Formats: sequence, structure tokens, C-alpha cells
Amino acid sequence: MIQIKNKPYSVATLQPLNAAYDAEHRLTQADVDRVNALVMHIGNTRSAQVPKAGDRILYTSRAGDYSEDARIDRVNDDGTLAVHVVSFIPFVAPTDDGVWCVAGGGPLVDIAPSETRYAGTARVEFQIWGHDGPCGNGAVRFEACVSVWEYKEANPLYGDFTTKHWRKLDLYRFPERTDGDLYRGVCISFGSDEELEQFVADYEGKIFRAPVPNRIILWCYRDELKAVTQQEWDTLDAPVSQRRIYNAPQPVKLVKDHERHTTVCYFVRPEFSSK
Repeated sequence: MIQIKNKPYSVATLQPLNAAYDAEHRLTQADVDRVNALVMHIGNTRSAQVPKAGDRILYTSRAGDYSEDARIDRVNDDGTLAVHVVSFIPFVAPTDDGVWCVAGGGPLVDIAPSETRYAGTARVEFQIWGHDGPCGNGAVRFEACVSVWEYKEANPLYGDFTTKHWRKLDLYRFPERTDGDLYRGVCISFGSDEELEQFVADYEGKIFRAPVPNRIILWCYRDELKAVTQQEWDTLDAPVSQRRIYNAPQPVKLVKDHERHTTVCYFVRPEFSSK
């Protein structure tokens, strides 16, 4: 076991997490006492060797999707961990060796504890029903320290590319179109193969073919737009490229931040745009 010390809550320090509850039900010292008992129990039952219900999982899927919000919902009878990849704030109650959680959320998957790696501790949110019991705005939220574990699904599809450090674009090609966009994704499109190739070069991208016809997965640097004045643009020493901004082609200057896997895109804000 690891001993995690948590500073006890007071009514004043717990109220900011429970504004709606306090307004409707009034946060009481009895609520705070129950929370503090749970916070202490959670901290005293954490382990650096054994993942437990309520712990956080840094989850990377085979497709490279990274989630910091995964939580262990329960330990199954066979010893595997039931994990919500994107978890809601769990309701919690004490057990002899930890806590019982009811969370809900994104995909629920089972993983083996032996495939996780201890990665430290973190403060996460839990909730319990307040003194009025289950009712509207009747839950009291609080934070407690838990163990953090790292888990990566086997046989990754895209090597070391993950959304923890890279941008992932799911693009579809529409070869039958004679006007408009040739490639479309979420909040991004490209009018031609040449436009896509320029983007790949500007954003250190790599294209993977998907098993679905006319679909590609593009991993690339993240995009950071920065509007500058014409004078700032003129003095900026950086390569010039072209991007669609405000749905119109516009010259841009690009500065690559390799440590952050980010391409900073500088442009002169058009006069008609909103600041």
C-alpha cells in the first residue's frame, strides 16, 4: 500500500465544487464529514502494485487514441479490470479494501492488471449523494488522490503515433466531385491532392491507408493559428505557404515547434474578420 495524505475539506473549501448543490440543498458539516472520511479511506487503500477501483488509467487504444479520463470501474471476478475509457464522475462507497464505484461513460473494456504500468498519483473527482439522498442536484462532488496506471493496447496500427502528442485526421476522398473539396474531415478539407500534399509537408504529416475505400488517416503536427499585423508579418522570417482561413485561400508563414509537435501558422487578419 501507499499512504496518500489528503488535506481535509471544510465547508468553505468544498463549496466551490458544489455550487448547485449548496444553492438547492445547503452543504452541511455532516456532508463534509462524510466526504473527509471517504477521502482518507481512498488515500489509505491505494497501491503502487495493484490497480484498484477508482484509479485513473492513461489509456492508449490500438488506433492511437489517448485518454487521460479512463477510470477503473471495478475489478471483475476473474481479476481483470473493467475500465471506462472515457468516464463520468463515479459515485463511490467504501469497501474493506478500497471503494465501490458506479461511473458509466465511454466504452467499457476489460484489461489485465499485468498489462498496466504504475505512473504515480493524481487527484480525481468522485461524488456521493448528499443529506437529501438521490434527487436533482443532490450529489456532492469532491477530489481525492488515487493511483495512476498506464495502459497501451497491443499491436498499434500506426506505430508510435498517438493523440497524446500528435494530431489525427480522418479524411475521406470524393473522387467523383468536379467542384468543391476533394478531401473532407472534421473541420478541415482539401480541394486537391496538391493542397493535401502541401499540408502534409507543412505539418510534418504521415498518411496511412485505411481499410475503407477512399479513406485515409493523417497523423501530423497540431495547428496553432496566430493573427498578426501586416508589420509583424513583414518582419517575420519564416517560410510562406497557403492556407484556407475564413474559408478563403490566404498566405501564411509557418514556424514549426518540434518539441510540441505543433506548426504555428501566422496570418494577417482580414479587415472584415471579427477580433
